[in-house]
Amino acid sequence: MFGGVLFRVASTSMNHRFNLSDFRSVLKTVHLGMQKIVGEARGSCVSFTPRKVLEFGGVDTTAPVALTLVKHILERLVEAGLMQRDDSRARTRYVLCKNSPLWQKLRGGDSDTLKILEEITAE
Repeated sequence: MFGGVLFRVASTSMNHRFNLSDFRSVLKTVHLGMQKIVGEARGSCVSFTPRKVLEFGGVDTTAPVALTLVKHILERLVEAGLMQRDDSRARTRYVLCKNSPLWQKLRGGDSDTLKILEEITAE
């Protein structure tokens, strides 16, 4: 109760809080977001921004720290050769295609995918 007004947090799938200081929590959110993006794909490639990954992961935020952490993870996946970066637009987008082993793991719901993300970002 604040000044006679009760504030309630609506429990929806969006806007859930995740712990920015726990990198594993951020990895899980990125994993979930990318899994949903690939799962809903209709073509052979998908392109997305760090913000879109957070949205699909259930986090509605524009906090620069959160976006920077997601960008770091996506950049590591680019460096590992699992996806590509598209710098041709005003905002950098990341591209994941069917010929990537990551696509197959995300699409198939492989339980080792999160472990792979952890290993790639730990380097």
